Amino acid sequence: MPLNWVDLLVDPRDLQALYGALPPSGPLVVRSVHLSRYGPALTLRADLPTFPPHPLPEWEEAGFDRIQCHLQFLAVERLEMRGWASSATTDLRIEESGVRRIRVTAESSSFALSFEASDDVLIGHLSAFSVGSDERDSGPRGFFRKVDSRRFDTLPDLSEKTFYERL
Repeated sequence: MPLNWVDLLVDPRDLQALYGALPPSGPLVVRSVHLSRYGPALTLRADLPTFPPHPLPEWEEAGFDRIQCHLQFLAVERLEMRGWASSATTDLRIEESGVRRIRVTAESSSFALSFEASDDVLIGHLSAFSVGSDERDSGPRGFFRKVDSRRFDTLPDLSEKTFYERL
């Protein structure tokens, strides 16, 4: 039976604050895949399918229309990845794969990803932005958490390990 990544979140409070309830799952735009240098963890940076009905006031004032987050999977094994596109739209298909384990697959016309992981999914670095005409996610950005919003006003460079390694 397929599982929903939203239902596997360890702490969904930030999403609930923005959406009023847990948002429905749907196609994600996968922007990056990050493998942790400290252990078997994989983080997807992805745009969520719908903008929240209760965004932060500063997000509304800025005219942001997309929301993005990091989804982190722990105890990753059997990782396979083919191809790449920096804005691949895909559904995350998740199925049980043993005791407290899941199998995650994501496919688009330009990329495929599959792996097994713990069934606890972490979420962090929620941010809002306006997508450009080229569908890129660069440009001004507003972050949900105060620490992120004090440190960044755009998407940090990939060398910013504290942003890409920790949630």
